[in-house]
Amino acid sequence: MASYTADVRWALAEGADFAAGRYSRGHAIRFDGGITVPGSASPHVVGKWAVREAVDPEEMLVAALSSCHMLSF
Repeated sequence: MASYTADVRWALAEGADFAAGRYSRGHAIRFDGGITVPGSASPHVVGKWAVREAVDPEEMLVAALSSCHMLSF
């Protein structure tokens, strides 16, 4: 059986207010192959607290499904 891992890292920036929800949702996702991808919550969900240049979970899901579909041919 195959085994897959991903390491998700996030840190609260100085001056951010976690309790009030005023903090960046930006984080780093490192996959077992060694590549690191910038991640964030969707701007549609958290607005200005998202990192627009990063990949959100919904985008990653669509990419994974699309890749699996393509590889089945």
